Amino acid sequence: MFKEKSTKSQVPACHAMHGHHYLLEHPQLLLPLAVIHVVPLALFIHGAFKYATLREKRKLEQERTKQAKYEAENA
Repeated sequence: MFKEKSTKSQVPACHAMHGHHYLLEHPQLLLPLAVIHVVPLALFIHGAFKYATLREKRKLEQERTKQAKYEAENA
């Protein structure tokens, strides 16, 4: 009823591990690859904190400006 699939079309069990096998053969690439992945992550985290602090400062300055306008109108 069903035809048997040939073994050529089946994916080997370790097919997804090609990169892993390559790194096992060339361990000197581990550090550069780690740096390539960590540096953008560190820059993103730094930028997110910088953005949050600058946004907070901007909100405080807007509030000070509103209060100064309010005091100038009522004085």
